Amino acid sequence: MERKTMRKAIHSPLLALALVLVLAGTVLATAANSGFHAAIVSRGTLSDSVHYNTGAVKFQTKGSVNFVNATVTFDPLGSSGWHSHPGVVLVTVASGSVVAYDEHCVGTPHTAGTASSAFTESGDEPGLVRNESTTTTEVSNVTYIVPAGTTAVRIDRAAPSCTLP
Repeated sequence: MERKTMRKAIHSPLLALALVLVLAGTVLATAANSGFHAAIVSRGTLSDSVHYNTGAVKFQTKGSVNFVNATVTFDPLGSSGWHSHPGVVLVTVASGSVVAYDEHCVGTPHTAGTASSAFTESGDEPGLVRNESTTTTEVSNVTYIVPAGTTAVRIDRAAPSCTLP
């Protein structure tokens, strides 16, 4: 009997620790995107490296890249979930509006037909885009510029330690 009690005493803390780790991982993981719909329209490969510097625009690749064009739709209160990209993303809000949050939970609104209707995403830091309207669907045109052969243009990320408004 003493042996069973000792075994229970050892297993209970181990089980508790395992549950804590599983639940903590669930809390720290990114909230799944919801009300977020992406449809790839076209995909092409630019095989040669290019370097352009034409006044206010500089564009350079260091090898083959894919251009992936998509239409992204956010339902009312839809969210991309926390994510990053393996390259550069060019976004134009075609209708409605979204708020793009950075890794510090600082939001920047982007509304169709305004000077802030376009934005970019890039880098390893997580970001989240959210349609904060309760009634209006948002539509964006998106161009991903990623290394050739990249299959996933989005990388799910853990939520940062900040709190969204």
